[in-house]
Amino acid sequence: MFVANKTRIEKTPIENKTVLNEAYDYEKKVSFSRGMRVELSDCVMLFISGTSSVDESGRSIHPGDVKAQTMRTFTNIRALLESEGADWHDIVRTTCYLADFRNYDDFNEVRNTFFEEEGLDPIPASTCIEARICRSDLMVEIEAIAMIPKDRTA
Repeated sequence: MFVANKTRIEKTPIENKTVLNEAYDYEKKVSFSRGMRVELSDCVMLFISGTSSVDESGRSIHPGDVKAQTMRTFTNIRALLESEGADWHDIVRTTCYLADFRNYDDFNEVRNTFFEEEGLDPIPASTCIEARICRSDLMVEIEAIAMIPKDRTA
């Protein structure tokens, strides 16, 4: 039940439609935001929803290629972060889902290269889990949490 007089933490959805459309815009509506910006005293937390290798029209891309899907997933997350004035250096945690853990070495090779190219030190805390992903042609899904100063703008 909605109670109108409760005080709430300020939050706004995160989006970057140049690389990802909103899930609720899909032909079969999916009810989630690509991410959520939560403002706390002098800090902002960015919660990036599970993100995969999808294009700006919501189509799965790079079927059967875990390395290419992993890279597109990192690129999609980067675009969502940039829309809030953040980047991968602001990520504090990721949760990575692989449809088949036999692909872990290929996934991890791309992740290591990407993190090195980004110059991440320290690298984010992370968990990697084998799980069914919402579409059978997607092999990788990653969610992330970032923290930025409240005065940083996109």
